[in-house]
Amino acid sequence: MDKLIDVTRMDNYYEQIVKKKFTAKQLVSLVGSICGIVLVIALCVMFSSKYSFLIPVSLLLLCLGIWLAVYLVRNSGIEYEYTFVTGEMRIERIKGKAKRRNITVFDIKGIDDIGKYYDRETGRRNVEPSKYNLVLHAEENNTSDATYYVLIHDKIRHKPALLIFTPNKMTLEKLRPYLSIELKKKFITLMKSEDEYAKSAAVNA
Repeated sequence: MDKLIDVTRMDNYYEQIVKKKFTAKQLVSLVGSICGIVLVIALCVMFSSKYSFLIPVSLLLLCLGIWLAVYLVRNSGIEYEYTFVTGEMRIERIKGKAKRRNITVFDIKGIDDIGKYYDRETGRRNVEPSKYNLVLHAEENNTSDATYYVLIHDKIRHKPALLIFTPNKMTLEKLRPYLSIELKKKFITLMKSEDEYAKSAAVNA
């Protein structure tokens, strides 16, 4: 969980910044698409003298290639800001360190479930996003071992939602006092498991 920055540490207020990471698959897909379009444009230019209809096709593909390049650059600069304020959490997406958009606002007491997004032993997801009508993404990388999920009631859209995010240890501790008794038991077990894994990884490093 490098790239995570703790901004403020107070009893009733806390912020965490999470920098969005592209997966290798996403990068390969986007870069491959751009390279493919460049190749097609080059071929169209080569044969445009013989086939005039290829000139507008080349221009269209050029515009598409530029759009993909801009998309890749813009989305590589996405950050998520988690703000905890006395039992409520707000998550915003920050694009280019300027444009902000609310992802969700929810009461921590209203959390119905919490857990790791992926099972470390099986490599499978512990929840299936397709089963939920509203899925909110605010994670560093959804394939990361540090990714968690929570079932919340989103105050912005006024409906239940599956939130996928990457909280650090301090953010998780801020959630803990507001969880139901059953979820606190699950949370304690989860944290013990994470601590044991961290110790084991440190020993084997």
